[in-house]
Amino acid sequence: MRFLRWLMLGLVVCASAAQADLPDYQAFPADGERLLLWAAPERGRAEPELQAARLLAGRGVSVWSLDAVSAYFLPQLPSSMDALPAQDMADWLRAALGSGKQVAVYAVSRAAVPVLRGAALLQPAERQRLCMLLMYPNLYTVAEALSEPDYLNVGDLSGLRVRVLQPRRSAATPWLPGQLDHLARLGATPSHVILENLREGYWVRETPTEFEIAESRRMDTMLLRELEAWGCQ
Repeated sequence: MRFLRWLMLGLVVCASAAQADLPDYQAFPADGERLLLWAAPERGRAEPELQAARLLAGRGVSVWSLDAVSAYFLPQLPSSMDALPAQDMADWLRAALGSGKQVAVYAVSRAAVPVLRGAALLQPAERQRLCMLLMYPNLYTVAEALSEPDYLNVGDLSGLRVRVLQPRRSAATPWLPGQLDHLARLGATPSHVILENLREGYWVRETPTEFEIAESRRMDTMLLRELEAWGCQ
């Protein structure tokens, strides 16, 4: 694991100078003052996500995209996210903060777990410099229909700003208030936005609606809009 850790960190340090092109890590450099860390879910990156990263770079937002499940040779299962070393994620966040750019993190579903655990290892002053956009985060230990789920304790998130992006057409939408309360109990400052007429993973659906197809092509605009509307500067 230590070898992979230093490989990942070496790529992060080099990312601001040139684009890395590896299966588990990609960088999309830009001249602007913003940097988005994109933590891929267990299935890796889909083409709409890569296209959104390219378009964001064209709009002045640098993107560092990490497929950590691939980097650690783990199976493509949500549970693999729980096995990622929190210290490595903390080092990734610190490397981004050291870039001098305004840093935000974007993670989908269970990928929220390792990035939050990494943030919990930062100093409070470091966490205050971060914003996290979490797309329908899966922070559950147990989740059953008709019952309020139990949540993971990912550590102290004091000072961390978190915005949950929740597709309306999701079975987990009724759990959103409980999830926000849980994040607040851990010390985070949570907020949320409902994404109307969308389902979870709308950009990789086998039978997407026309609206979901259109929104998949506008993912960069959605992310930039939420960062700006949220005041994540």
